[in-house]
Amino acid sequence: MTSIRVDGLIEVYNNGIEDVNFETGHSFKVATLPAIALLKLIAYDDRPEQRQKDATDISNLVVHFFTLNDEMIYEQHNDLFDETKGIVFESIGPIVLGREMRKIANSNEDLEIRLNNILDKHIQGGENSAFVRLMVNPSNDDSTIESVVNTLKDILKVLIILYKYLFILNSLPLPHTI
Repeated sequence: MTSIRVDGLIEVYNNGIEDVNFETGHSFKVATLPAIALLKLIAYDDRPEQRQKDATDISNLVVHFFTLNDEMIYEQHNDLFDETKGIVFESIGPIVLGREMRKIANSNEDLEIRLNNILDKHIQGGENSAFVRLMVNPSNDDSTIESVVNTLKDILKVLIILYKYLFILNSLPLPHTI
């Protein structure tokens, strides 16, 4: 029998699914957008030559995340609208995406470290990162290498908080972006 190991799948099942109920009485469990982003990051990292569309999908998810989740963001992440924190509006969606990904991954230290390392690798790579180049949306004038790197930094900011804690506990190497 063949077995497949997919990093993050158990965590997504345990912490990143929602029940969707239809008027017909049917009910389904579906992965949340942060869960999909998490799995796509890992899939791209495992097989970048075969998973190029994952970078584009993550880019589209980031672009539309705030609009698709505005109610949840206003209710559960209203601290990000505090003007004294100096957070620009465009960063709120990616920061919340990172927070929600952290909630999914926080039960698995190895997964958290892997996500941090994946994001750090592409942030450090900048224009030399195929992932970053694939995330640039040619139909959007505001989508540049710099804007994509900043988006990845916004997502990573939230994950880094927990990673720093793990570093202190386990003497792990800190990513370059800290």
